[in-house]
Amino acid sequence: MPRRSRPTPSILSLAALALAALLTLLVSSPAGAWGYGVNRVQSAAEDSHAQTGMGPGWVLLSYKANGPMVGYLFGEDFRFADGSIKPGPDHMDIRDTGDGSAGNPSIDRWPWGFAGGSFDGCAYAYGTSKFAIKRSGFMSGSCAGGPNVVGSSHGDGTPDQLRWWHSERVFCQENAVDHLCSPYGVWSTNKGGGLKVTHSTAACTVYGNIGAAAAYGSGAAVPRHVLGTVPAGAQIDVRYTTKDRQWVMAKWHGQRFAGGIAWAFIPRGCVA
Repeated sequence: MPRRSRPTPSILSLAALALAALLTLLVSSPAGAWGYGVNRVQSAAEDSHAQTGMGPGWVLLSYKANGPMVGYLFGEDFRFADGSIKPGPDHMDIRDTGDGSAGNPSIDRWPWGFAGGSFDGCAYAYGTSKFAIKRSGFMSGSCAGGPNVVGSSHGDGTPDQLRWWHSERVFCQENAVDHLCSPYGVWSTNKGGGLKVTHSTAACTVYGNIGAAAAYGSGAAVPRHVLGTVPAGAQIDVRYTTKDRQWVMAKWHGQRFAGGIAWAFIPRGCVA
């Protein structure tokens, strides 16, 4: 029976080179590239870039492009202010993007769809750069219809060019009952003249998420993700108050929380 010929060194070398080339291609491919389908949030080790609405291991969610915070998605290993560490990444169904700056100088593509984690609802995210495609298809049938609410006008009277998930009526507007509730739903430069300034009356823990149902005004809050503590007497700049008047979405003036995050949910009873 004839012997089977053994590969010559030159053939082995060619095979090794081909394997090396394949590995190089795989490594050099943009591992952090987003795509339509289920995307995970990249960790701080993968992407440490920070700007408005995003930072190492996190991305802000809103009901509209370039809008106020309604929650966050976090990457694996994000360290919260209470010492807990995110065991795995949050995910988002990116079904499509709203294309346009919406007034943001750095982002012109706003992904939208079902945002999981401790938010668990429909949202826009602040840009695509913090996401990496995990698989095609979607993890939820929610949000497939897309945002369909016509936004309000800008300060110059021109309409918002991108659709919203909700109008600002999902937030508290009962200003006569609670002075931290904006009659417009949110406090902004062209709605009430700017953020509503108040101060904390006690030291309080603040959170990154209370859940989509609570942020959008229809359910009970489930506070998650400790971002830090505001001391008594700190200046608090309020963007909006939730419909049930149990939480304000605000920032501690001039300060940052875990991961460089500015905006957080603060218990209403902690502010004047």
